[in-house]
Amino acid sequence: MKRFVAGAVAGIAALTLTVGCAKQIQQLEPKLELKKAAEDLGAAEKVGFTIKAGGSVDDLIAVAKKESTAEEGFTDEDADILRKLYNSSFTVAWDKAGEGVTDDKALINATIDGVTGAEIRVVDQVAYIKIPVKDLATKFGATAAEVDEIAAEASAEVPGVDKLINGGWVSIAASDVEKFTQEAGFGITPSATSQADNDKVAAELKTSAENLLEGADVVRDAADETHLTVTTTTTKAYAEVKRFVEALEKIATKEQASILDEALEGELDSPPAEKPIVLDLWIDNGKFKAFEVNFLQFVEGATGRASVRVEISTGAEITAPADATKLDLAPIFEALGGLGGAGLGTGGTGGSDAKVWAELVGQQAVLSALAEGGKPAKYLKQAADETAFGDIKIKVVRTGVAQVNSGTSVACVTVPATTSGKPKVVEAAC
Repeated sequence: MKRFVAGAVAGIAALTLTVGCAKQIQQLEPKLELKKAAEDLGAAEKVGFTIKAGGSVDDLIAVAKKESTAEEGFTDEDADILRKLYNSSFTVAWDKAGEGVTDDKALINATIDGVTGAEIRVVDQVAYIKIPVKDLATKFGATAAEVDEIAAEASAEVPGVDKLINGGWVSIAASDVEKFTQEAGFGITPSATSQADNDKVAAELKTSAENLLEGADVVRDAADETHLTVTTTTTKAYAEVKRFVEALEKIATKEQASILDEALEGELDSPPAEKPIVLDLWIDNGKFKAFEVNFLQFVEGATGRASVRVEISTGAEITAPADATKLDLAPIFEALGGLGGAGLGTGGTGGSDAKVWAELVGQQAVLSALAEGGKPAKYLKQAADETAFGDIKIKVVRTGVAQVNSGTSVACVTVPATTSGKPKVVEAAC
């Protein structure tokens, strides 16, 4: 599975580089149409990108089964996950509005295995959130009664969160989000250098795009005049991805660079064999409509088509929902403040620190089981990996049980046998 995910990521990177290259793409054939499309996309104040799977999921499953090893294997569960991915999509859109960033608008929308309605909008520095929690939970095996119980318990702690669980809109002010991150000890605070760093990343992206597409072949599809194919090579793409990653590491903080290195896991240590890479573009009436890459082309001997597709839209309005309920984060602030000298995430001595994180990892395992189906114990290691950071160390010691260490504090969490139960946490080693 890892190599297919890597292929998809490589495809997305190539598509992103193509989008970023307005100047170089003007030099490709057919020049006039590409020039106008690149100019329009680069100048658009309102842009949206929808990422989805293309081609045939059966082609992908067939190759995955063929390429699987005896150790990893490829199960029916793996096939089911791929089918769910093919029934999902992810959209990101923004509106630059006026000068500066304070009036910018943004939208993130997701369809998860056919369930629509998960969306985040940011308008006038207020985040509006809607997630069809009940629909998703019931789709993946939870009962309506279980979701209602969770909603009741959650709303008792944070007024208004029951509306979110029931699929309604809630809102959170940007100032509250910033306060939450500071109280939680994450240290996520906008700085004067943030925009400068973003500009540096954009400049590096443009450079890689120009280098990648220099000398690429562009051909129009005789059967579809809106369809163009762009052909480059694996070694050229490798060189530009490596150059771009090295540039990112110089821009990033030491911790961010370390995370990037860990995520790549040595994938860029050696260049791939020389092979062509084909990107598909669709341009209609002088505007980019879609980009697509078949990532099965990265698998030796593979046939068929399984692709990452990015569809582009411009001009869509992003508005604030009229019926959103403001989410009161005060109880969360009070809970964080109640940790006192424990110092959340800083390795304090009060003992509450590890207990809080143990509760979080247990709840995360239960939520994952609700969303994906199965028992919470199955998702405990995943929850531990996603929750641990900095001085917070989380280790699964046996099935359904994990130990959390933070500084001198320690706690043990045991997840319930089913999603109808609650995690049990004790302030002691497991």
